[in-house]
Amino acid sequence: MVIERAWDGIECNPSTGRVIKLERFGVFDDDGDVRVDTPMSGTLSPFLGNLSSLQLLNLAELQNLTGTIPFELGKLTNLREMYLESNSLEGSIPSSFEDLSLLQMLSLSQNRLVGPIPRNLFKKMTSLKYLFFDNNNLSGSIPPSIGNMKSVQYIYLFNNKLSGSIPNSIGNLRRANTLNLKNNNLSGNIPTSIRNMMGLVNIIFNNNNLTGKIPPQLANLRGLQYIDLSRNSLTGKISEGILNLESLGQFNVSWNRLSGKIPPHKFGFPASDFAGNPGLCGAPLAPCNN
Repeated sequence: MVIERAWDGIECNPSTGRVIKLERFGVFDDDGDVRVDTPMSGTLSPFLGNLSSLQLLNLAELQNLTGTIPFELGKLTNLREMYLESNSLEGSIPSSFEDLSLLQMLSLSQNRLVGPIPRNLFKKMTSLKYLFFDNNNLSGSIPPSIGNMKSVQYIYLFNNKLSGSIPNSIGNLRRANTLNLKNNNLSGNIPTSIRNMMGLVNIIFNNNNLTGKIPPQLANLRGLQYIDLSRNSLTGKISEGILNLESLGQFNVSWNRLSGKIPPHKFGFPASDFAGNPGLCGAPLAPCNN
């Protein structure tokens, strides 16, 4: 007689018997506000790295999951999805993750991670679609290897302590829908290579130290719906082509150092979207002096 055993949150390949899914995530109430079940606490075991057939690891929203992310998780080379968000994980992102070349989802958001993003982390991640590193304490620069993520659609690096410039390689991400870098310490110009990101819908760069001009090439990104560049140190004029993108519904450049007349635009953006730029004039701000 064969006795079948089932473990909650674990799925095995019926042919090999090897574990392919491990899911023990926190459960919220119907409103999504209060955790009603956090089935695990403690630290992540390095022995998880021995689950060589694992394709999905979901230990998100446990709140009491602490300690560092084991280097050994980089051995999970069959992994497609990793969810470790909304815990209390500390330490740095393991450089061994650069070997997770089949990943499509990598979510480490809302932890206490520190240190730089490993330089070659994204070098092999050509299948990654979702990158969520937001709400940590990551520092250092955005590595140029980010340009290798040719399939990525959503990049969330906001609410960290990232510094340095936005790498030119960002222009390789032609399928990206959302690029959210707000609330960091990024500096330098917005790279003109951004014009190649033809799938962009949302550009969110507010609350950084960006300088230079707003690239007029943004006007070529016909799908843009949301642009927030507020609270930087951007200079120069606003391109008429950007302001009049057909799909644009939000355009905020307040609290920069922009100057010149605001170009005519048909969408009626409020004055608050242009406030804090003493050199700007024209509707919806005060008229320009002749």
